[in-house]
Amino acid sequence: MVGKPSKLKKNKPLLGNHQKCWIWGRNAVRETLFAGFWPMYELHLSDHLKSEEIEQLEQQAARSTVPVFISTDKELTQKCRASDHQGMIAKMAPFPYTSIELFNQQEITSPLFLILDRIQDPFNFGAIIRSAEIMGADGIFSGTHEQCEVTSLVCRTSAGAVNHVPLVQATDLVSLCRDWKQNGINIVGTAMQASEKLNDYNFQQPTAVIVGNEGTGISPELQAECTHLVRIPQQGKTESLNVAVSASILLYEASRQRNFS
Repeated sequence: MVGKPSKLKKNKPLLGNHQKCWIWGRNAVRETLFAGFWPMYELHLSDHLKSEEIEQLEQQAARSTVPVFISTDKELTQKCRASDHQGMIAKMAPFPYTSIELFNQQEITSPLFLILDRIQDPFNFGAIIRSAEIMGADGIFSGTHEQCEVTSLVCRTSAGAVNHVPLVQATDLVSLCRDWKQNGINIVGTAMQASEKLNDYNFQQPTAVIVGNEGTGISPELQAECTHLVRIPQQGKTESLNVAVSASILLYEASRQRNFS
């Protein structure tokens, strides 16, 4: 379809304002379109893309009744305010978090959950989501206070993984941890001075791992709920790892134990 996109009705909410409602980049847009989980209002494609790829995307968009518009690269850049769109941008609805009630309807034999305690940088958030999806986490749980939302930058950094792992917002992470402990799920946090090393913990047990805020780490309230505190062995002089890197290491060790033991 070539032409001007119609204006969205006022009752249709956007991901952000009209400058921030766009996701862009080949991986992010393709994954979101084909997953069909996150409502997409419009798909805009560059006229420089190969005709075969345009046809494939148009066919998938038709299945989801998403209108497609062919534009120049310059027009795409003007819409999303970014030049690295790789010829694909999409206008999005707000991200559809999974409700805790819906998530609890699943039957997970030995869960691996990830708890995010006030992660504020969208690049960290997206990178954590990407690692969690790749390493097989069953769900990511974040609070509603001082926590980054799923934005276009989060989606792009996650390479579209936001569509493939449940993201749950919980108003009270402390109560959530207490409920999990009553159901036999261990709560594992990290601490530089912890006596237990990361690889000494048995991740084949039902486990929820907590990673904390970029500046202050895990809050005292959540750390008090931990059944285990572990440390990532370090050899260098730098005091701590980036939170996204820490999360990746924790999740890799969990995946290694669960899949290659």
